[in-house]
Amino acid sequence: MQRNLFRLTSLAALLLVIAGCKKSLLTVDNNSSAVQTSQYFTNVDQCNTSTQVCYRYIDWDSWWQIFNWRYLSGEAASDNAWVGNTYQASHATYNAVAEYMLDAGNDRNEAQWIELYKSIGIFNNTIEGIQSAPIDTASKSRFIAELKFLRAWCYFDLVRNYGGVPLVLKTYPANTHLPRNTVGEVYDQLISDLKNAAAVLPRRSAYSAADKFRASSGSATALLAKVYLYKGDWANAEAAARQVIDGGEYSLETSFGTLWSYTYKNGPESIFEIQCASSQNPALPSSALYMINSVSDGGWGYYSVTSDLENAYIAQGDSIRMVWTINRQGKPVAGDPNNTSFNGGGYPTNQSKSGRFSRKWYVPKSQRPANGLYSRDDIILRFADVLLIHAEACAMENKPADALASLKKIRDRVGLATDMSLTGWDLINAVRKERRLEMAFEGDRLYDLRRWKDQSGAPVINSVLGANGSFVKYNTQTSTDPFETKNLIEAQNKGVHFNPAIHGLWPIPNSEIVASGGVVKQNAGY
Repeated sequence: MQRNLFRLTSLAALLLVIAGCKKSLLTVDNNSSAVQTSQYFTNVDQCNTSTQVCYRYIDWDSWWQIFNWRYLSGEAASDNAWVGNTYQASHATYNAVAEYMLDAGNDRNEAQWIELYKSIGIFNNTIEGIQSAPIDTASKSRFIAELKFLRAWCYFDLVRNYGGVPLVLKTYPANTHLPRNTVGEVYDQLISDLKNAAAVLPRRSAYSAADKFRASSGSATALLAKVYLYKGDWANAEAAARQVIDGGEYSLETSFGTLWSYTYKNGPESIFEIQCASSQNPALPSSALYMINSVSDGGWGYYSVTSDLENAYIAQGDSIRMVWTINRQGKPVAGDPNNTSFNGGGYPTNQSKSGRFSRKWYVPKSQRPANGLYSRDDIILRFADVLLIHAEACAMENKPADALASLKKIRDRVGLATDMSLTGWDLINAVRKERRLEMAFEGDRLYDLRRWKDQSGAPVINSVLGANGSFVKYNTQTSTDPFETKNLIEAQNKGVHFNPAIHGLWPIPNSEIVASGGVVKQNAGY
């Protein structure tokens, strides 16, 4: 199955994709762009089709690369997940990431870099084609705003993985190599592009049902709020999040479980989601729905949930989000009456490190097509995230009443009381705990741990991973989990090799440094 709702309905769109895929790193040949501009951007319909095609490249075109990295890096390199798959002989490059033993030649890390820049090259080609197209100004501005949103998402992923990266904002002659921009310059570009997009794009309610997949002013503003959050610009993060909250376009689903329904599409909580549809050509399964599920239930057994995450739900008495986030061996599956005892493949079968998998990506047995080709939309920005951005920004600004108002909305949905007297670091830590529980297995955990600072100003990840980290100590000294402690095919001390002086960023792929002739410099320590 391809994660692709947008059919290549014209020769223009097909040639756009082919031309954009010629280069996989930082350079795009101007000749291909010129051909597209002169022949395939001659009217509004062609520009519209070309813009639609670009949506497939934000997340899913290379289903094994971009999606895989989100969970390998964002979850398995944190305290939320293991690599998990212990029934196959070796996962050396996966384990190297999760255990902080990777080098600059790691193929998973390299694939993420290549795929993101490939997508950026396609977006740049399309922007240039539309800029020179003989179409009305309003259509041209809207299409370009959509593409700037897509490009901003890719650069957001790059900057939080690698720090400062080369800003490629147009096509260049072949074999051009750009040096790295600073982190500040990348964030400035993101802010500029997203402000422009938010000012031009329609509200979501202005789109027809057929166009709900498209970026809106709300999705651009929500991503802008998240960019400000990562930048530590609390005042602007608060303001952008508040703009989305007060805009009236989005709301929390009444039930947390509704979000993870196989049939959920473009609901009131979804701000931006990747659309999907089954396809017989090629007959590939959805990467998520297969990769993140038990081998015993037809999956591939990757990214099993840690008992540490399960304990975080238990500590808060958070039974609702726990069962909708974690399928545990021997326990009923939320929302699936036909699976009253989930088979996670944990000890003693040793198919999985923990016998636990993400419920958010599970499909009830009665809803699985007989041909095995099924898929589900991927929500990558949702309203709960915006509320948590607002709560965190306000907490950091010492505005407890505002922070608690947003925090309470999140907790009310799952029946948890909120201590409305919290202030200072107690409030900050409460918001951080809530973010873990609400957003687990949506790809943000590692990046949250990296960006958060403790009261001494050190990254929070430094106290979670490493030889003295709380997660490593839990697994090696405290845990009695019946699955994890008896299945040592994946190392129980995951994270022990974390080095604060090195692992705040991933390495720039060595292939990129070599290809650039040293123009692109490596991150410290690699």
